[in-house]
Amino acid sequence: MQEEFEIFERMLSEAASRVAALYFQLPVAQLADAIYRERVYCYELYHQLRIRWNGFAFSLGGEVDKSGHPLFRGGPYAQAKPDLLVHEPGNMGRNLACVEVKPSIRPVAEFAEDLEKLTWFCDHAHYYRGIFLVYGSDDDETPGLDLLRARLRQAAEDRAIDLERICLMHHRGVGEQAARIQL
Repeated sequence: MQEEFEIFERMLSEAASRVAALYFQLPVAQLADAIYRERVYCYELYHQLRIRWNGFAFSLGGEVDKSGHPLFRGGPYAQAKPDLLVHEPGNMGRNLACVEVKPSIRPVAEFAEDLEKLTWFCDHAHYYRGIFLVYGSDDDETPGLDLLRARLRQAAEDRAIDLERICLMHHRGVGEQAARIQL
């Protein structure tokens, strides 16, 4: 599965680079600045991934509702709808990646919640890896990545989060590829 995961990671990075400014930050009528809207970004990312799928041996699902599935019933993520799932429906042995996306401006607590969810999906729903994709930047300078790393480290402190099973990625800006973050 490692080879397939690396293929998907490259597709995700390339697809992110094709998310246009209109979807990266949504212009709002009567406001000077555009705003981050996670759903808008995710739907366009999904579209860009589908364009690049080219017979990849997994299914790409957006916000797949897991309610009713025996593994989720009554558990902490019974109502979970991950942003993206890369899997073979009906085959738990072919769950490749669970993807959560957040704009960089969201609170650390929301980062932590998504990292916990990804860890749970890896441990209990048999996903090979989780991917936490942060898009946008608080800063146009290099320290912006340092700030993001610090926020991710803070989110992972004292929690049931397995960063060995989660690939952290950052899509800094329009036209740029998403890149893996090393803490």
